[in-house]
Amino acid sequence: MKKLLVIVFCIVIAGMVLLLVFSKFIGSGIKAGVETFGPEVTQTPITLKSVDLSVFSGSGAISGLVVGNPEGYNTPHVIKLERFSMKLQPMSVFSDKIVINEIIIEGPEFIFETGVGLAKSNIGTILANIEEFTGPSDAEPEEEESGSLKNVQIDLLRITGGNVKVSNKLLGGHALTVPLRDIELTDIGANDDGTTFGESIKIVFQAINQGIVPL
Repeated sequence: MKKLLVIVFCIVIAGMVLLLVFSKFIGSGIKAGVETFGPEVTQTPITLKSVDLSVFSGSGAISGLVVGNPEGYNTPHVIKLERFSMKLQPMSVFSDKIVINEIIIEGPEFIFETGVGLAKSNIGTILANIEEFTGPSDAEPEEEESGSLKNVQIDLLRITGGNVKVSNKLLGGHALTVPLRDIELTDIGANDDGTTFGESIKIVFQAINQGIVPL
């Protein structure tokens, strides 16, 4: 009986270790994907501090996401997110479509940098870079050159409590901080095949740009 209990105990411990390793594997995979693939799409530096994800629930938190500026802009970054939550279907990372149930972003910081007027901005430049990577919206989808064959589905993406620092040469180096209206996107890639990561990034940046420009 004692031997049986020892065996069961060892199996349970081994299973917990494997699940922990699996969680770390998914988290490190997300981090590597964001820092490697993201800059290919946006043509800007992107750093991510950490990903903490539970393999049991698929819930987790992402910390320290910073999207840098394109060349020619002087502000420190475009987007800075201290921490935000997400929930995905863990086993979907092994399929052709990663299913993300929700991404909830609270209190992000955006810097909207322009020259004289609003004809050109850092976010507009990133959008142009993304479109160069993905092709125009009405073009036939092509396989992304990064070698990633996985598509994505995002059921809900919500951005609340954001602030925008508007930086313009006419402000003499000063930044005007204004609140960003809440953004909610649903059913991104909600079909059998999903959508590419590049297209999903474009959809999000388009929504951010539309939320900022009317300010």
